[in-house]
Amino acid sequence: MTVNLNPNHLLSERKRLIRMIGNGLSWKRISLILAVVFLIWLIWPMSYPFPDNTSQLIRSSDGDLLRVTLATDDQYRFPPSNQPLPEKYRQAVLLWEDHRFYRHPGVDPIALIRAASSNIKNGHLVSGGSTITMQVARLAWPKPRTYFNKLRECFTAVKLTRHFSKAEILKMYADHVPMGGNFVGVNTASWYYLGKSAQQLTWAEAALFAVLPNSPSMMNLEKDRRLLQKKRNRLINRLFQNHVINQATSRLAMEEPLPGHSGKFPFIAPHFTQKVLTRAPHKPDIITTLNSHLQNTVEQLADNYHTQLSVKGISNLAVLVAETRTGKVRAYIGSANWFDSTASGQVDGIQAARSTGSLLKPILAAMALDNGPFTMASLLQDIPTAYGTFIPKNADLTYRGMVSLEEMLLHSLNIPAVRLLKTIGIIPLYDLLHDAGLQDLFRSPDGYGLSLILGGAEARLAELVQLYLMLGNDGRPQSLVYLDGVDSEAETQPGNLVSAGASWLTLETLQNVTRPDVDFYWQNFSQQIPVAWKTGTSFGNKDGWAIGLNAQWTVGVWVGNFSGEGNVEIGGAKAAAPLLFDIINQITDPNATLWFEEPDLDLKSIEICSESGYPAGPNCSQKRLISVPLYTTKSGICPFHRQFILDKATGKAVCSQCWNGLQTERVTAFVLPPAAQRIYQRNGRTVDYIPQHLAACPTSSNQDRLEIVYPVNGISILVPRNFDGNYEQVVFQANSQVKDTRLFWLLDNCLIGETEHHHELAVDLKAGEHTLVIMDDEGFTRRVHFRAFRNTPS
Repeated sequence: MTVNLNPNHLLSERKRLIRMIGNGLSWKRISLILAVVFLIWLIWPMSYPFPDNTSQLIRSSDGDLLRVTLATDDQYRFPPSNQPLPEKYRQAVLLWEDHRFYRHPGVDPIALIRAASSNIKNGHLVSGGSTITMQVARLAWPKPRTYFNKLRECFTAVKLTRHFSKAEILKMYADHVPMGGNFVGVNTASWYYLGKSAQQLTWAEAALFAVLPNSPSMMNLEKDRRLLQKKRNRLINRLFQNHVINQATSRLAMEEPLPGHSGKFPFIAPHFTQKVLTRAPHKPDIITTLNSHLQNTVEQLADNYHTQLSVKGISNLAVLVAETRTGKVRAYIGSANWFDSTASGQVDGIQAARSTGSLLKPILAAMALDNGPFTMASLLQDIPTAYGTFIPKNADLTYRGMVSLEEMLLHSLNIPAVRLLKTIGIIPLYDLLHDAGLQDLFRSPDGYGLSLILGGAEARLAELVQLYLMLGNDGRPQSLVYLDGVDSEAETQPGNLVSAGASWLTLETLQNVTRPDVDFYWQNFSQQIPVAWKTGTSFGNKDGWAIGLNAQWTVGVWVGNFSGEGNVEIGGAKAAAPLLFDIINQITDPNATLWFEEPDLDLKSIEICSESGYPAGPNCSQKRLISVPLYTTKSGICPFHRQFILDKATGKAVCSQCWNGLQTERVTAFVLPPAAQRIYQRNGRTVDYIPQHLAACPTSSNQDRLEIVYPVNGISILVPRNFDGNYEQVVFQANSQVKDTRLFWLLDNCLIGETEHHHELAVDLKAGEHTLVIMDDEGFTRRVHFRAFRNTPS
C-alpha cells in the first residue's frame, strides 16, 4: 500500500476528517457527552482529600499535651480531632471568609461576580471570591493561581459539597489552613501560641485565628502585629454588627492583647515521650499513662534534690514512678535536665544498663524461702569467705559470725548473700532474672558466678522496678505500661516466679529497713506511710540505687554521673534513698490502701528452733512459730543443735564403742561452724564446742569439726613484697569446733608448726604447687591444694 506524504494532501485529509466529525456529532451531542462525563465524575466516590501526614501528639492520661512532633514535610499539623469545631471559631471564620457557606453548593456565584468586578475596577487581582470549600480544594490539590485552575477549584468544590457535609468541609479547612511559618490548622496554632486547645478560645482569639490565614507570611504574630490587631478588631466589630456577640463582649475582646509572638509547644517528660514514640511510631494521637500533676510534683522534688547533689559532684539522677498493681508509669524523669549537654542530659538514665549493686538480694531471699528449709530467722554464716579468687567483703569490712536471713536483708550484708547464692545455685537466680525481663544478661550463669548477687550483672532502672513490682504482685511478673489501654509491647508473662507467700514475707522484712536521716523516726508519726525498700551501690561508687514500694506506688531512683565517674558521695542509702522517701511521702494517699494483704492461703505456720531459725529438730529445746510459704522445695531441720553422750567422771564424749561400764549423761550443744565460733569468741560471746572424745576410745568420723579458712582449695596466691622488696609471710588460718584443741600444720608433708586456741600460722611460701594438711590431736584432718606465685625483681 502506497502512502501519499505530500503536505497538501495531508492538509486536505485533515479538513475532511474534521468535516466528518462535525457532520457525525452535533455540538448538542458533545455537550450531552460532557455533561454525562461531569455527572459521572461528580458522583464518583471521593475519599478524604488530605494525605495522612500529621504531627504525632503525645498526651498524658488526663489529656494534657506532653509533646508534638513534626510531620514528615516539616510542618506542625495536628491530626484531625473527633470533637466538633469550636463554636466561637466557627462563627468567626464563617463571617470573615464565607457567610453564605451553608447556602451555596461549594461555589458562591455572587462572591465570584463581586470579586471579578473588584479586580477589573482595580486593574489587578484584589479578591479571589473563593468560598471555604474552594479553599479546601486549593489546600488539598495546590496549583498555580490561574483562571483555569480557578475553574478547576470550582468544579472540585462542587464535588466536595456532593460527598462531604458542610460540617466536615469546615473541619477540613480548620485542620489544614496555614497559620504562618510551619504551623497548619487552628488547633495547632492555638496550642503553639496559647498553650491550650482551640475548644477553649476566647472571642478575641477565635477572631484572630479566623483572620490570620489571609496573609500569614506578611501579617502574623511576629510581623506587623498592629495591622493584625486592627484586622482582628474589624472582625470582632462585624460579629457585634451581626448580633453574634453583644457590645460588652465586643469591647472586652477588642481590648484583649494579642498573644506573645514567640509561642511554644509543651515539652514535658521528654525521655518518657521519646520512649513512647518508639512504642507507637505511627499513631497520630498517643494517650499515655503519665499523670501530668504527678509528673510535675516529682519533677519539682527531683529538681530541688538535684541542687543538693550538684554540690557533692553528682551531676545526674533518674526517677521512675509506677502504680504497684497495674505497672502503669505515672512519672518518668530520665535525667536531671534534658537541656544540660555538659551532663549528657538527653541520656535516659531509666533505660541505661548499670551495675545492680545489692538490689537483687530481696529476690534471692524470696527464692530461699520458697526453696527451704530457710525461714526469715534462719542463720547464715558471715565469716571470711573465698571462692577461688572471689573474696566477698561486707560494706563495713566486718564479720558477725552468724546472721539471720532477715538481718542479711536489713543490713544488706554481702558475705551471707554470696554464701546463700552458693547454696541455692546461680542458675535458678539467673533464670528468674531472665524471665522477669532483665535484658542485659549477655553472659552465661557461670560467666557471672557468685558476683551476680553483688552487682556483677547490669540492669536498667525500668527492669529493676519491674522486678520489685513482681514482689508487690504476689510474685507474678508485672510489665511497665506506658500507653493507655493496651500497651503495644506488653508481652504475656510467665506464671509466678516466686510464691505469693515468699513475696509478702520479703516485703514485710524490707519494711523494717532503717530509713535515712529525718525519716528515721517515721514510726512516731500518726499517719505512717509504710514502704518496703532496698538500696544498692555499685563497685567504685558509680551508681546509687533506691527502690521502694507500698500498695499504691513503686518508685525507683538512680543517682550518679552519666560519665561513669565514681564519687564517695554516691551511695544508695545516702544519695538515692532521701529522694525516694521525699517522693513516696508526697504522693501516697494515707486514706487509701497502704499495705499489701497477707496471702493467708499461700502461707503456713511451722515450728522453728528459736536459736537457729530452721525447722525445729529433736534436739531443739526452745521453739517458736513462724510463717513460711505453703509449698517449699526442700525440707530440713536445725543443723546446729547436736546431742552428745558424756562420761560423767571425765566430761569426755563417748560412743557405743567405749561407754560400757561408764556413768554417762546426754547433753545438747549449739555448735556453730568453726569460723563463726572464732568470731563469736573474739566478740566476747560464749559458744558451745564439740566435747573432746575419750582418749581410750576409738573416735568417730566427724570430719566437719575442722575447717581450713585460708588458703581455700584451688586458690592461686601471689606472695606479696614489702617496701624493701622482700617477700612477706603468708598467714594460714584454720578453725576447730573442739575447744582448746591443738592443730598440727603440714605443708607438702613437712611439719611447719603447731597452734592452740587461735589457729593462725605465718609461712614463708615458695612458688609452686602446694598441699596443706591440718590435723588435730585426735587425728582428724583437713586438706587443700593451692598454687603460689612470686614476682621476680625487675
